[in-house]
Amino acid sequence: MRSRSIAWRLALAFAAVCALVLSLIGVFLYRSLASELAYRDDMALLGRLEQVRALLADSDSLDALQARPRLYQNMLGNLDSLLLVRRADGSSVIAINPRQRELPALNAIARDQSPQRQDVLTWPAPDGAELALLSGEAQGPNGELLTVIAGKVLSEREQMLGSYRMRLYLAIGLGALLAFALGLLLLRKGLQPLRHLSEAVRGIDLRSLDQRLATSDAPTELLEPVQALNGMLARLDDSVQRLSQFSADLAHEIRTPLHTLLASNGQALNYPRSTAEYQEVLASNMEEFERLKRMAENLMFLARAEQAERALSLQTLDLQPLGDELCDYFEALADDRDVRLENGLHGELHADRQLLQRALGNLLANAVRHADSGSVISLRRRDAEGVCWLQVHNFGPVIGDEHLGKLFDRFYRADPSRAEPGDSGGLGLAIVQSIMQLHGGRVRVGSDAAGTVFELGFVVI
Repeated sequence: MRSRSIAWRLALAFAAVCALVLSLIGVFLYRSLASELAYRDDMALLGRLEQVRALLADSDSLDALQARPRLYQNMLGNLDSLLLVRRADGSSVIAINPRQRELPALNAIARDQSPQRQDVLTWPAPDGAELALLSGEAQGPNGELLTVIAGKVLSEREQMLGSYRMRLYLAIGLGALLAFALGLLLLRKGLQPLRHLSEAVRGIDLRSLDQRLATSDAPTELLEPVQALNGMLARLDDSVQRLSQFSADLAHEIRTPLHTLLASNGQALNYPRSTAEYQEVLASNMEEFERLKRMAENLMFLARAEQAERALSLQTLDLQPLGDELCDYFEALADDRDVRLENGLHGELHADRQLLQRALGNLLANAVRHADSGSVISLRRRDAEGVCWLQVHNFGPVIGDEHLGKLFDRFYRADPSRAEPGDSGGLGLAIVQSIMQLHGGRVRVGSDAAGTVFELGFVVI
């Protein structure tokens, strides 16, 4: 199912917001207009009642008033207004009621009381029309008590408000459509940098990972994503370079034992050999096979470690007996090199026992292999703020600064001529680094005239 466009979604949201705002404004204007019209109608009724009261009070006789009906019709001004003046017995003095509607009983305001807006009654007539009615007492000629009823049919007001509602609906609808169209146009124009970014990313392939996306023309909102993409491209480029270098190094490392196997087997087949000579060839082949096996196992471990497939079995370890076990294991190799091992580990550490043994074992094997004859290799512990450092210290050739940053790369050897059949194939220190990454720690090395020190840093919680 094809997903909807972001521009369409935002344009619809923009149109909905505009419609909501226009609706609120329309409701406010409509109610303001309705209130203003109602106020004017009510004030007109109040004024009419006062005018009729004054006219009745100033007249000499009711007969003279009855003889001038046009005066009241002109005062009312339209057929939607009505005016009734009644005597106390219910007879009409003035009766202007174009529709001849029957009116409800009304409470008349005392003649000495000024009418107020709350005195106006809104009454629904039987024919469906609404009327605004106001009744008040008045004093006629010779002090006669009269009742005045002023009214107005509200149909004209309702028609005006209905027409105004229709215009509001039309304005809101057209405003929402216009907001949607303009919003969609502006959003598509505003999203052009995204399309340019997509085109730039689409043009980057495996052969052009060194290219970077331009940040100078990127909008502020896209600057952070562009920088993140550039960082990802840098990491991809670095990973591809490392993979290419790893492939080349792996081919080189495998080629050496394979070449040795082919050469020794070819010589053994070309000339007759004694049983002892064949056994010697087989023993040499076994050493090369062991070397290939260790290399394969180390590569498999590194692959699992990098993909975080290995679950850590963390436990609290007593470091002193762990160091004693490692020293005992490498004692024979140390004796062959005329090197002495010294365990200075102490205290406890929360780590994976098997992986810690492997990391320290790789460092000890490396130290024994490169230590000066007659020197001491020591295991130490140094506590810093929040970090426990396990050190492997040995005296040997100083490692140059140009090599220190590459020691933990796969298949890297500071001195390739010193590679031995029993070594880790250039993967030992890379495995140490992977083990420390699994533990969330780090490994570092320093080398000077005072010796070479490899340190494993574990975060102490």
